[in-house]
Amino acid sequence: MMPAKPLLAIILLLLTCANYASSTPLSDTYAVTKAQLAQWLSTQKNLAQGKALTSSLTLAAKDEHVIAGEIKYQSSGSQCIAYAPHRYFDKHSYFIAMALFTDCQVFLANTIHRNTLAADGQKSDLGKYHHSVTNAFIQSYANTVDQFVIYQIHGFDPKKRHTKKARNSDVIISHGAKPATAKLQQISQCLTDKLQLVSYVYPLEVTELGGTKNILNKILPSNGEFFHIELSDTLRAQLVQHPTLMSQFKICITL
Repeated sequence: MMPAKPLLAIILLLLTCANYASSTPLSDTYAVTKAQLAQWLSTQKNLAQGKALTSSLTLAAKDEHVIAGEIKYQSSGSQCIAYAPHRYFDKHSYFIAMALFTDCQVFLANTIHRNTLAADGQKSDLGKYHHSVTNAFIQSYANTVDQFVIYQIHGFDPKKRHTKKARNSDVIISHGAKPATAKLQQISQCLTDKLQLVSYVYPLEVTELGGTKNILNKILPSNGEFFHIELSDTLRAQLVQHPTLMSQFKICITL
């Protein structure tokens, strides 16, 4: 849970490409960003030293190569990451991920719309773009913990789904491209039994929205576990409107 009286360190950084010429190799720019974030994380851990600490880092505008992002870190909490990659597209996903952050050390989100074109012509979609601030932070954070979990929150419109099961679902949960585990099934069963939601596990029970093309399938360090959580528009609205439902949802997701 969030500490009662956290030491709040808010750092707003507006980074431009002044230090990096457009000819700088993308891999080098990304490596520099990752090193900077590793140093920032190390500083937060040193500042905490057993005390309650919450820090925020918002990269509102990064250089032309690396897509920006929002990062929150707290010294308390479990070794997990609550992640809303599409805050301006998947309505309420930001607030749902923030609710999960009360139990996790890290919160991540995008700062620009997923359809905004980056300098290389690709969409600034944190679910697909490789060289992002959030990916760099995930890789840096992984070096500071023995193991960790990512809860990535997404949203979908059931009316736009292709199969009857998906159209009738509240939740579709997966490990992305990896096979479903017993833990994944346990979480889904909890959502069904405790919240009376229609929850399906991909690919065991439904064939859509599995997150198989998500970038975390490629860049997630070996000590990380990825939960791709798709929530219907109706459920997202209910979660932000009803604190008790949100609390029960958190219990199931973070089993």
